[in-house]
Order: sequence, then C-alpha cells, then structure tokens
Amino acid sequence: KATELSKQNKQQSQEILELKNQLASLKEIANENEQLRSQLKFNEQLAFDLTAARVVSSEGTSLRKYANIDRGKSSGLSSGMAVIASGVLVGTVDKVEEFSSTVFLSTDPEFRIRALGQDGRAQGIVKGQLGQGYLFDKITQAEKISSNELVITAGSGIVPKGILIGQVEAVQKSDNAVFQSAT
Repeated sequence: KATELSKQNKQQSQEILELKNQLASLKEIANENEQLRSQLKFNEQLAFDLTAARVVSSEGTSLRKYANIDRGKSSGLSSGMAVIASGVLVGTVDKVEEFSSTVFLSTDPEFRIRALGQDGRAQGIVKGQLGQGYLFDKITQAEKISSNELVITAGSGIVPKGILIGQVEAVQKSDNAVFQSAT
C-alpha cells in the first residue's frame, strides 16, 4: 500500500507541476492580451493604421541600438515607418525583409526626428541619448517650451504627426544662444 501511495504522490506532484506550467502560460497570455487591448485603445484615439509585431531579437553595441520584429514587406511595412509600443514612439523601421524588419530604436544617439511641444507648439529635433532619455534640440529662443510639456512627432516622411515621444523634464536656455533645448 505504501508503494501505491508513493506512486499516487508522484503522479499528483507531476500533475501539480503541469498545472503550474499551464497557469504560468495563461498569465503570460493574459498580460499580452492586456498590452494588446491597451494598444487598441491607443489606436482608437489617434486612428493610426497599426500592424502588430513581436520583437524577436535585439542588436546593439554600446552605440547602436536595433530590434528585429516579425513583420516585413508581406505585412505592408516599409522603411521609415514609425514603431510604437504602448502609445509611445520607440523607433522607425530601418531595413525591411519579406517577413521581418529591423527597427532603429529612438534611444540610439544617431536617431533624429522632427518634433513639437504639444502645448506651446515649439518645433525642434528629438535626438536619442543612450541611457539618458531624449534631447529635444534646435528649438528657437522665440518659441515656448516648458517642463512637463508633452513632445509629439511633427509629421515627417511617413511618420504621422501626433505620436507621443516623451515629456519635458527640464529646459536649457541661454541668452546668447540661437537655440534652446529640453530633456
């Protein structure tokens, strides 16, 4: 009888392990579902034509930052398109293959995109800064930009106007400079 109980115990332990694995998978699916629902709400607000994609790998040296996604020409993607996650710009499509693409991440120091301050409508260029967020640069001294102001894409190439890039933390202004900047 003890060997039968031991056998049952092993069997139940195996079932418990399988159920824990199923639970972990279901939790992951629920998280993904929540993210997708959030993306759909964002899409309803701005009415962008979005294509869902998954990051399949990322590349990066200390200076260059890229991610590879599982969508390409067959899904209608083309070079220069905006890449958005949770309603925020994360980069632009760089290279496009038939079924995959390389995304040039906005945190890369070489990344540049035209931008607007949402309140004061200040125009400038957002540049990526590794580990330091973004620099909103080349804003003329005559334009108003303030802390906590949202920064959005200005619309350039095939990147539409109005995609959230970030929020201004601080403004750097100098009386003898042509431009001001914000981080």
